[in-house]
Amino acid sequence: MAEKESFRSKLATFIEFLDPIASTVQSYSQPSRQFIKQKITNGKQKLTFKEQDISPQLASFKRNTLKKLKTIDKPLQSIFFQNSSTLEKSFYPFTLFNIFAIGFIIGRYPQYFHLYYTAMLCLLMPVRFYTYYKTNNHYFMADLCYFVNAMCLLFIWVLPSSLHLYQSCFAFTFGTLSFAIITWRNSLVIHSVDKITSCFIHIMPPLTMYCITHAISEQFKLERFPAAAMKNAKSWNLKTNVFYTSIYYLIWQSMYHYFITMRKKQKIESRQRMTSFEYLTTHQYKNSWIVKLPPPQPMILYTLFQYCYQLVTMILCVIWFNNNIAAAGFLIFIFLHAAKNGASYYIDYYGKKFEKDVDKLRIQVESLEKQLSDRGSSSSISLDESDSASIVSNQSDELTWEMRIPST
Repeated sequence: MAEKESFRSKLATFIEFLDPIASTVQSYSQPSRQFIKQKITNGKQKLTFKEQDISPQLASFKRNTLKKLKTIDKPLQSIFFQNSSTLEKSFYPFTLFNIFAIGFIIGRYPQYFHLYYTAMLCLLMPVRFYTYYKTNNHYFMADLCYFVNAMCLLFIWVLPSSLHLYQSCFAFTFGTLSFAIITWRNSLVIHSVDKITSCFIHIMPPLTMYCITHAISEQFKLERFPAAAMKNAKSWNLKTNVFYTSIYYLIWQSMYHYFITMRKKQKIESRQRMTSFEYLTTHQYKNSWIVKLPPPQPMILYTLFQYCYQLVTMILCVIWFNNNIAAAGFLIFIFLHAAKNGASYYIDYYGKKFEKDVDKLRIQVESLEKQLSDRGSSSSISLDESDSASIVSNQSDELTWEMRIPST
């Protein structure tokens, strides 16, 4: 029995084996050398301790794996944290090309869009995991949106004839995922790997389900996606879909609470790891009356709210399922909302940053003028208003070119 418990514990915490190369930095910023040194030291201590309980072969495998991970981690850390501006300059045209490719494939080859979606998911998810893991945010990847993306892959590549899985994927993607762009303010910031990935996991699944439901021919549906064919999916039954989506939601929520909320409770409470619930209760809604309730009431209410939110957003899916024009219009609305959030990010962030930099320069100039005036030296060079404006203008221009892309 003890051996079984030990095995389960090791299996459940296998991902924590990577701890020696993790960090507590905020997203997309350089980890401190002292912290990395401490984590590596702690990792060696963990490894030495565990070697007493495992076979020499497994211990050797763990050492070799850790060595390879450190070797790979060094160039990746340089790309994503030390030279992030270079990455973002390259990611900018990559995003623009993908926007063009999405429109072209949907319009010309909709039957292949699920291939494009899968390829992009396989490309962006490892990057998301690495950057989130390095910043101790990888528990966010247990959220519902990632689970729904996994459901879509399951339908596309494993169970394309499952009617309840197909309609559940449609309900989740056009419901929870699409409206999450509004509630979570996903932004189409085309230089940012992090923000574009967040948009991708919320926009691409409904686009994929749109192509499967409305854009491909009935013949292709029968051959590739039998569950989406008209003779199998004749209508949208709300009661049936509420039942099946509730089952999938219950599966996800049970796994989440067991593996994250319960098994990782100590790390979450000590702020070593961050989850969506912890972020909301410590940032956006930290002063809410719900947060002040005794535990576990806040978590229970949060879970119930999520479930109700999922049910409410899927009610409209009967419209998107039966009318391709309405579905296309809804997706355009969601995309434009993400673009609007991106525009607000660029204008508000850079505008405020530029204004702060100019204010700092103005204060410095005023301080210099005051010092020269107090000295009363005839040889001192006084700065008139035109000189001050020139200094502010010149240095502001330099700041404009030297501003680095902000971390997300």
